[in-house]
Amino acid sequence: MGGNLFKLGRLPQAQYAAIETELRQYLDRKIGDQYRIPRYYRSKADFGDVDIIISDAAIQSTWQDLRMQIVQDLGIEQYKSAGAVFSTVYQHFQVDYFCKEQAFFESTYHYLSFNDIGNILGKMFKRFNLKYGEQGLQYVFRRTDGHFQKDLPVSLDFARIFTFLDLDYAHWEHGFDTLDEMFRWATASPYFSIKPYQEQDATTAQRVKERHTMQRFVQWLKDNHITQTFTFQEERDAYLPMIEAFFPEAHLLKKIEQERQREGFVLQLRGKYSGQVVMRLFPELQGKALGEFMRKFEAQWEDHEAVLAGMEAREIENRLKVFRT
Repeated sequence: MGGNLFKLGRLPQAQYAAIETELRQYLDRKIGDQYRIPRYYRSKADFGDVDIIISDAAIQSTWQDLRMQIVQDLGIEQYKSAGAVFSTVYQHFQVDYFCKEQAFFESTYHYLSFNDIGNILGKMFKRFNLKYGEQGLQYVFRRTDGHFQKDLPVSLDFARIFTFLDLDYAHWEHGFDTLDEMFRWATASPYFSIKPYQEQDATTAQRVKERHTMQRFVQWLKDNHITQTFTFQEERDAYLPMIEAFFPEAHLLKKIEQERQREGFVLQLRGKYSGQVVMRLFPELQGKALGEFMRKFEAQWEDHEAVLAGMEAREIENRLKVFRT
């Protein structure tokens, strides 16, 4: 995203729309409904690239094969691949293809729509210990030692996700004519606070530096004399009952309890099973080889932490030796 990879510059909306139409006609024939192009506010003047989200359900063989088919079909001569992102030059303009799991295909589309609105909403969700992104809404579980965290799924229903912040989903569906309208929609949430933009941490400062829309948002806050703040509770887990009540189908409290149990198993395993224990038994295992051996050993059980926590150190050692032979 951003359109800077090939240094091709930006196009006015009319020219961008013509290229997008050509790509839509091609993709409609090629993969049907298995792609999305993120939405933008209607008065957006110019564009740096076209972003296209492709569901992995559209892949008949491999992502590499589909990429090469696109290259051949569209006569593309300049392209670059980095993981799940495939950047190309079409009609002297950058076009980025993102391959996403079918489960997160629509949520990625919603999150990437309307420029950086997702970042603005994400700051509000963060104060609830929630993560808003391409996989919808998730709860960030952290173990007490602070060295482990896991994102627990909460919702992929964007109508309800936005309603959690008291935002008008119907307005979102209709779209926005201008940046001003889009910014007013986001800041209409009672949970919006100007403080993260007045007292920018390193992440926010970097985001504002890199993203033109975020720069315009910060300036918009100043120009419109937005002073709204919301005092969140310091203990973010205090919002768990609220989240559980709003998204009961997520069974969040149950998932957190399961993670706490796993944390207990991990504490029981200290000294009995770890990378250091395995290396002491098999000094020749280092780096990737060590990690691969441990993954295969643990794969013997559906919940290896619970099983191994119930064993004595001697039994684990014997099982490791047998598995190694």
